[in-house]
Amino acid sequence: MILIGVNLGVFVLEWLAGGMGPMSADPQVLVAFGAKQNALIAGQHQYWRLVTCMFLHIGFVHFLFNNYALWIIGREIEQIYGSARFLILYVTTGVLASLSSFYFSPNAVSAGASGAIFGLFGVMATFAFKYRKEIPAALSQDIRRRVLPIIAINLIFGFTARGIVDNAAHIGGLIAGVALALAVPFKHPEEKETPVVWRVLQVLCIVVMTGSFVAAFLSYRGPQLSLANLGASPGSRVLDYFNKMTSAQRALGNSINALARALSQTGYPAELDNAQRAAESGLAATVAVPRMEGKAETFRQQLEGLLDQQKATIDRYRQRGGSFKLDAVRELVGIKEKYEQFRKEYDPWLEGYLEENGYERKKE
Repeated sequence: MILIGVNLGVFVLEWLAGGMGPMSADPQVLVAFGAKQNALIAGQHQYWRLVTCMFLHIGFVHFLFNNYALWIIGREIEQIYGSARFLILYVTTGVLASLSSFYFSPNAVSAGASGAIFGLFGVMATFAFKYRKEIPAALSQDIRRRVLPIIAINLIFGFTARGIVDNAAHIGGLIAGVALALAVPFKHPEEKETPVVWRVLQVLCIVVMTGSFVAAFLSYRGPQLSLANLGASPGSRVLDYFNKMTSAQRALGNSINALARALSQTGYPAELDNAQRAAESGLAATVAVPRMEGKAETFRQQLEGLLDQQKATIDRYRQRGGSFKLDAVRELVGIKEKYEQFRKEYDPWLEGYLEENGYERKKE
């Protein structure tokens, strides 16, 4: 019940940060809260993500399904093994499932309790086989009849839904559960007190979990939590940032080309109007870009500054006419050079930024 309560608490925080749909969550929110993301684990040594990802969920259905499964299988295993060993089994299988995902699904941004839950299914199936001579035959058969089909169905679903389900985590958790159940004894009826070794390991698991949550809190760089987000549909601020920045860049390019054509003609051709409309459209896009942390906001400001310069050049050319044409050409060349430099820095950064947040930029 405590684990389900922790899952619920984290889920509400996710909801406050970025909205929550039946089948989806904002990838930026997941990463900010501690989803498994290989680049951050290996590159920035955020190993705590191997733990925190177990308590995150991707949408309401994912949350309900996993916690219902934890409620059903978890109660049985806690009764069989006792609370101390149950927590050890849950946390250890969950972390090993995360490690399996890290090595065998390196591109996946993973979250959810299902790796640990598969571990519990592995524990239950192994218990029924290992102690088949010590427990009633009917009980052993009942466990195997219920558990084995669930494992098979979920694995089949995982293989047929690649790209949606992190089967590496499921299989890793299942194997970990089987291995641990072969080594960890269940709680015999005559056992009055839990042996010290299991209590120590239980405390160690609690320390690891607490430390991981503290590290996630200190590293949080996601959206600000707000009650207004409870009614919002999940949308990726990262994806919104990319789309609006792309629109602003396209508008700047169109404005530069239109102004260049206008300066090559006499009078006030229609191209000048096109250049102005494009610049104004680009400025509107930069204003609508979500405010992000660090370099993301720096690049937004740089692009907004270029569009401001472009619009100012157009306005001065309108006001001063032919006497400003030579200056306008010089300013346009300067804007083009600054924009080219901007792209040299922005494009490589953007590719890494999208990958960090679970997106892959399509090559044009």
